[in-house]
Amino acid sequence: MKNLKEIRIHPIKSTKHIRVEQCVLKKYGIQYDREWALFDKDDQVITSRSYPRLLDITCQIEGDNVTIHYGSAQHIITGENKDDYQPVHIFSYDAHGYGISTELDKWFSDYLNTPCRLLKVSSAHQRPVLSKHGGTKNDIVGFGDQAPLLILSNSSLDDLNERLDETIGMERFRPNFVLDGTDAYEEDHWDIISIGKVQLRVIQQCERCVLTTIDNRTKQKHPKGEPLRTLNKYRKGPNGGVVFGVHAVPITTGTIYQGDKIVVLNTIDRTL
Repeated sequence: MKNLKEIRIHPIKSTKHIRVEQCVLKKYGIQYDREWALFDKDDQVITSRSYPRLLDITCQIEGDNVTIHYGSAQHIITGENKDDYQPVHIFSYDAHGYGISTELDKWFSDYLNTPCRLLKVSSAHQRPVLSKHGGTKNDIVGFGDQAPLLILSNSSLDDLNERLDETIGMERFRPNFVLDGTDAYEEDHWDIISIGKVQLRVIQQCERCVLTTIDNRTKQKHPKGEPLRTLNKYRKGPNGGVVFGVHAVPITTGTIYQGDKIVVLNTIDRTL
C-alpha cells in the first residue's frame, strides 16, 4: 500500500529540515515550510548552494512560535514588520517579503559573514507558479524555488543508491513528502493523487542542482559531483537537466498526517 512515510518542513529556506507527524496544507504549500528566507544586499535569495553553513541551522515549531537553533544559540522569530516591505528575487523569479528584526539580520550576517536579511514571505503579494513549470491561474508558492511541494519515494532513492559507490540520505534532495510502498520513479507518472483527505496535482519532475552534491555533515561538495554524475546517465529530463522527484500543487487544503494512504487518481506520460 502506498503511504506517506515522512513529512519534512524547512521553515527557513535552505536550512536543515524538521520532521513532523502532521502538517496543515494551505494553498501556497505546507504551513511554515519555506515561509522565511535570507536575502543579500542585492535582494537575491541566499541558499546553502553558496553558503553550506545554513545546513547547520535548525528550527523548532511550537504553536505559532518558530525558534532558530545553532549550537547553544537560540533566536525566536516573532511576527513580521508589515511596514518593512521588500521586493526580492528567488533566482530569476520575483517574490515579496517582510522584515523581521534588525537583531536577526545582524546575527545571520555575522554567522554567514555577509550582509543579509531574514524575511517572511508576504501573504499580500501572491507569487504564481509559472505555467512553464506546470502552474495554472490559481497556483501560488512562497519562497520555494518553483513550486510549493516536493515529493520523492524511498524506492527511487534506493534505486539511486544501488548505482552509487557510497549511499546518500534523503536529506540531499529536500522533499516535503517521503513515500513508501511505490515502485522506483512511479511518482514521475502521477497526475492527480490524494494523501489522506487532501488532493494534489503533480506538475513537473524536479530538476536537480549542485546542492545535491553537498554532504550535509561535512559541507563539502563531492569530488566527482555525485549524485548528479550518476543521475545524469539515466535521469535526463525534457529540458536536458537531471530530474529526481516531482513538484506538486494543492488542489484541496487540509491536514495531512504521517502514515496517510496515498491514492493515485490519474496518471500522465512523463517518459524520460
